[in-house]
Order: sequence, then structure tokens, then C-alpha cells
Amino acid sequence: MDCEKLNTCAFFKLYEERESNKLAISGFVRMYCKGNMQNDCLRKKVSKALGGPEKVPVNMMPNSIPLPGTDSSEWPTGVKALL
Repeated sequence: MDCEKLNTCAFFKLYEERESNKLAISGFVRMYCKGNMQNDCLRKKVSKALGGPEKVPVNMMPNSIPLPGTDSSEWPTGVKALL
């Protein structure tokens, strides 16, 4: 069963829309979005704690690491405090 947040998750949308990202993050999608690690998704944790998916940095992967080629320097302090 897929994650209940899959249709609204900016990470998943980025994966689906950008061909260049597919290889880099396909394993994360398989494990966290469509696999047995859905309860370990830190994107879900941040969303719940801060009040919505729009509070989660788009470039944050489900394990809280920034997408390859990006960094966390612009992530809000509230996000960093939860990690």
C-alpha cells in the first residue's frame, strides 16, 4: 500500500516530474513512499509537527538528507530542530 500522503507530497511530485531525479531518489520512493518504511518518513514527522506539508522543505528526502546537489542551509530552524 502506498503512503497516504503520496498525492500531496512535494518530494514525490519532484521525483515524478523531473527525469534527472528519478535515479537518485527512486530507492527512497520505493522504501518510504511505497514500502515498509512509511512510518519512518521524516517528511511526515516534520509535516505533522509543524502543521502541514507546506512546512517541509521540498528538497528534504524521507531520511532528512537534502536531495543530491542541494543542501539544508535554507531550511527553517523549526525543521532543523526536529531532525
